[in-house]
Order: sequence, then structure tokens, then C-alpha cells
Amino acid sequence: MVCATASFAAFGAGFSIFEQGAKASAMAGAFVATADDPSAIFYNPAGLAQQRELTVLAGATFINFSNEFNGDPNSEYTSGTSGKYDRHTFIPPNMYISKGFGQNLTVGVGVFAAWGLRTDWADPWVGRFVSRDADLKTTSVQPTVAWQTSNGRFAVGGGVEYRRARVILNQNIPLPFVNPFTGRITDIGNARLASEYGDDIGWNVGVLFKPTDRFRIGASYRSDMDIELDGEADFTQISTGNAQLDAGVAATFPQDDTINTIFPFPAVAAVGVAFSPSERVDVEFDITHMTWSRFEALTVDFTNHPERGFVREQNWEDSSAYRLGTNIEATANWDVRLGAVYDQNPQPVEAVSPLLPDSDRLGFTFGAGWHTGPFIVDGGVMILHFKDRSTQGRNPEGFDGTYETDAVLWSFNLGYRF
Repeated sequence: MVCATASFAAFGAGFSIFEQGAKASAMAGAFVATADDPSAIFYNPAGLAQQRELTVLAGATFINFSNEFNGDPNSEYTSGTSGKYDRHTFIPPNMYISKGFGQNLTVGVGVFAAWGLRTDWADPWVGRFVSRDADLKTTSVQPTVAWQTSNGRFAVGGGVEYRRARVILNQNIPLPFVNPFTGRITDIGNARLASEYGDDIGWNVGVLFKPTDRFRIGASYRSDMDIELDGEADFTQISTGNAQLDAGVAATFPQDDTINTIFPFPAVAAVGVAFSPSERVDVEFDITHMTWSRFEALTVDFTNHPERGFVREQNWEDSSAYRLGTNIEATANWDVRLGAVYDQNPQPVEAVSPLLPDSDRLGFTFGAGWHTGPFIVDGGVMILHFKDRSTQGRNPEGFDGTYETDAVLWSFNLGYRF
């Protein structure tokens, strides 16, 4: 029973999705001091004040991960084993609407999914007793108001974010001893932990300062949240093929139960400076900081069997990402964008597992934008490489090895100015 629930505690860090606008994504997310399209609602709400026309912008990011696990040659459990993800395309959408009023005020609303991931290991998978599949989904709705001075040099903005989240985890349960009839580790059941949607309300504020026509400074802050999740723990027995053994397993097999936990999301602070060396070129550098240290431990409570509840230490660390992006006006209608990002991972080595094999990341981006009359079309791609991450023989479940991860993220947005 402990094995069937332990991996839940490892879920929740390293699942930020910062790609919430194709223009910003093509600039590696270095956008807090630019924020000149409606995705400013996410990146820096103060930037919304620059946008005077009624504008609708909608799109999505298509995320594909590849992950390979190779067992630790010194581990009795994983030596000589390997595994890979089943391929899934994870598609967080985004949509923004903004409208200016008078000379100084702009209001808008954004809908986005800034947290989430899908990890699904392909059979046969030796780590199925730690995690087979994990699915986190969130949706946020943020109404936003921004105001700027009459000369446009200074702007401030803020919004209230309503966020919903839910988690589904799936893993197998092993026989707690070697099968006496086969001499092998044997699957005796499957555990599926599925929460209902929980929600919380937070806030986001930002400022934007333009001391000269070619120099901009921006900063934004998104508050942390704690979302309480209630759900079901469903346990399904798997036949071993031996009636005598199955009967013995059934006598002690865990019964379905309801569970409760509180899922912490970090605060996000970003600062950026942008410079225009010419009228057609903008360059920006940002630092984004996330307070993952809030994730010290996770408590899981069971309703009917409280003795099965537990507290698992996590001890995540705060982490930062460093982003550099540029936008080049190639023609009157076309922009070309480039960027690079180095993203520190917040996960201690003891928590590295099939559920979340996180590591430091290095990404490079490229994109383009086309705009004519009221139409806006933006696209970009990020190639993201994760540094190989070893458990260094310190995984609490004894599932030791090295993870190799890469990802490709395609972002698209269509917009119209009325």
C-alpha cells in the first residue's frame, strides 16, 4: 500500500510551462520588459497598457518529450534495464483579449495553462512499481487592468488569477516478496490515484518603465498558491496465474479509498531589461525566479484508513532561469526572433524518479511573426536539452539509474486587432 501512494509525493516540481505566447516563446520567454502583445497578461500585466486597440490573440504550444532511462550497473534492481516514454503531445492552450479605454487604461482577460505535464512509460517497464503514468493539468483565468502615464514612460498593471488543477497517477503494485512459484518479482495489482479539480485564487502584478525610447525595464510577480485536492484511490488486483497465490493476495489487498492532499505551486518573480540598438532590433535579458522551496513536504491523508496516510519530505530548492531573446524587424510585415534559456532545476537528487526526472535545461529558440493590417500570426520552436541526471544511488525506492531527456516545443498564435 505504501508503494501504491509514495510517488504522489514526488509530483509537483519542475512542471512550469512558461510558453504562453508564441512571440515570447520565440524569444526564449525574455518578454517581461517588452510585453507588447496581449500575452502581457501572463508575462507582465503592465505591458497591457501599451495596447490600445481591441485585440484577440489565441494559440497553443505543442510539447513533445523523449526520455530514456538506463539502470545503474551497481544496482541489483535496475542493472541492465532501460525504458522510454510513450510518445504524447502535450498541448497547453492560451487565449487573450484586451481593450483600451480612454488614453491611459487597458483591460483584458487571459486563459492559459501554465503548469502541467504528462509522463507515460512504455511497456515493458521495470519502473512500473514507482510510476507508470502521471498526468497534471491546470487552467487559469486572469482578468487584468493596466494603466500608463500620458507620455507612456511608466505603466503598472495587475490581475486576479483563478486556477484549477487536477492530478492522475498510475502505477503497479508488486508482490512484497519474490514469487515462490516463478522466482520473479510479480505484479499483483494496479493503483490509480485520481483527484477531482481543486482551485485557488492568486494575483499577478507588474511594472514597466521606459526611461528612453530605446531602453525598457520590466518586473512582474505572480503569487504562490495552495490547491487542496480530493480524490479517489482505486486498487485493481492483477492475477498472477496461480489461484492459491491470488487467494492469498486478495485477503490483504487494499480497498478503494478517498484521499486528500494540498498541492503547492511556487511564486514566480521576473525582472528584465530590453535595449533597441537600432529601430529594427530589440534585445532583452530576463531572470525568472520560482520559489520551489515551498515544496518541503507533502501530506497524503486517507479517509477510511488514516493509518495509511504519510508525510514525505521533498526539500526542493528555489531556482532561476536566465533568458536572452531578440526580435528583428526584417521587413514591414515580417519579424524574425531568436533566443536562448538556461533553466536551473529545483529537484534534489534524492527525489529524482520515473515520475519526475528533472534536471538543468538549456534551450534555443527560433521564430517568426507576420502582421498585416489587423492580422497577427506568430510561430516559434524551442529545442530543449536536459542535462543527463543520475540518481547517484540515492533514490529512496532503490530505483537508481540515469535519465536522458530532450523536448521540442512548437508555439503558435493567431490574432486580430479590431
